[in-house]
Amino acid sequence: MKKILSILILTIFFNSVNSQETYKSLLVDYMTAQGQFETFNATIDQMGSMLGVTIEDSEKEDFTNEVMGSLIDLLVPVYQKHFSEKDLKDAIEMYKTPIGKKISEKTPIIAQETMQASMQWGMELSQKMQKYLE
Repeated sequence: MKKILSILILTIFFNSVNSQETYKSLLVDYMTAQGQFETFNATIDQMGSMLGVTIEDSEKEDFTNEVMGSLIDLLVPVYQKHFSEKDLKDAIEMYKTPIGKKISEKTPIIAQETMQASMQWGMELSQKMQKYLE
């Protein structure tokens, strides 16, 4: 009986791990199709510039893989709450269409422009809220 229970627990554990890896792989495909990695790379470059950090080309790939891997690990449970594997597969297919490809191409550009606009808006908002502190 203990042997059967142990086998059942191990099977459930490995299926869970395999399912998690499948979802993670789908999420990477989705984020790639969506153009998010280009946005993240631009963010890394921008942050590096702001901090005065220069990452040599020979180290950049390893660094990027490491930080992107940790980001994916953080995002998997978030996405799992909102999207099934089928949802991700459907979205990936959508990004293969002409409009999907355009969205994917424009996402990093829009994200960068939005970041600048959001920073400006945040400063204006902060100034306007100051009068309520008095």
